[in-house]
Amino acid sequence: MSKDDAPDRRLSADDYERMADDYAANPVRDTEILGPVEVGLTVLRKGRPSGTKPGKTPGQSVRLPAALRDRLAARAEREAVSQSEVIRRAVAEYLDRHAG
Repeated sequence: MSKDDAPDRRLSADDYERMADDYAANPVRDTEILGPVEVGLTVLRKGRPSGTKPGKTPGQSVRLPAALRDRLAARAEREAVSQSEVIRRAVAEYLDRHAG
């Protein structure tokens, strides 16, 4: 495997352009969709964004009672995601439901 094929390498603008061209030439068919498609604030890129690029997401401290922290840890483990990811999803879902 070359360095360019490494799974953790960042995609370049050229990569995105090739993917867009491929999608335009070969759109997804309904027989290829295996489950519900979700689009919205709750679908976030994993990982910490670079602090040097636009779109930086600053940290936010939150105090949680021990019982709630335990539930959070258990949920994150079941879903194989970070606790921060569970919190991001929960806040986005709450705000989506209570928009107004």
